[in-house]
Amino acid sequence: MHISKLDTQHQQNTSGHSQRPQSLNEFIGQDHITRIIKTAISSAKKNKHYLWHILLCGASGYGKTTLWSIIAKEYGKDFHIVTWYAINKPAEMISILTNLKEWDIIFIDEIHRLKPAIEELMYIAMEDFAIDMVMPDGWSVRVPLQPFTLIWATTKPEAIADPLKNRFIYNFHCVDYNEEEKYQILEKYINQYNISYDTFLIPLIALKVDTVPRHIHNFVIKIRDFLITHHHSLSLDKEIWELCEKRLSIKDGWITPIHQRYLDILRNNNNEPIGLKTISLQLGINEDAIEQEIEPLLLKQRLINKTSRGRVII
Repeated sequence: MHISKLDTQHQQNTSGHSQRPQSLNEFIGQDHITRIIKTAISSAKKNKHYLWHILLCGASGYGKTTLWSIIAKEYGKDFHIVTWYAINKPAEMISILTNLKEWDIIFIDEIHRLKPAIEELMYIAMEDFAIDMVMPDGWSVRVPLQPFTLIWATTKPEAIADPLKNRFIYNFHCVDYNEEEKYQILEKYINQYNISYDTFLIPLIALKVDTVPRHIHNFVIKIRDFLITHHHSLSLDKEIWELCEKRLSIKDGWITPIHQRYLDILRNNNNEPIGLKTISLQLGINEDAIEQEIEPLLLKQRLINKTSRGRVII
């Protein structure tokens, strides 16, 4: 079983320039979450009480991992990361829970992947801070646990059983970032990578990227690498940006060549629906990757539609 305490200083030192926000005040966007979390942490500290369990839902790259690490830092208690794939048996989860100290925080990502037997174990653990252990003679013994805080994250909240979901006092869903927040995140990363730029370029650059913070960060790295490789400096003006834009081959809205190829397949099908398997064969990409990595953006931008007969272009 792997359970590890996160060394935040080590994380900062090894993450290069991509330093995560260190407080809720530094976190851009998701105000409906940060506002309530601030109140919850303040209440827990004032009342000398554990922080209630938190469920963070949302697409990959929206800041769930950053949020939980900030929560743990501001709450000021020991916190642990457990990888979901390391928990295969109830006994492994029991080992984790019985080793927690009072008010510890435990974080597990992608909880929708946990097995039903482990989910059921968590019902009493979360609500009563206890676990029921079956002894060799068949009797069940209730073992008390230290009060703890569970922070779980998922990209598929619909896959979580309602009895488990209902035991989270705080159930948050990350929402899309608006244009103003998108500009702030973009400027933050550009400044973080020491790129000098003309301010009027920010809206132009923002057109090329989705509102997902991780996508914005990755895009800024590509800009930085272009500047270093082709211009030997970190200075960005309109002329250089136009060259960079052409080189990166990304259309407005974060439409990359693979997205464009997907759209071309639909256009070349005479406006008839086309099945996912056929698209997969023509793209040379497996169906799961298409559904998880290509189609979400196209659906979000209302460029395609899913029907009972297949995918169609709008």
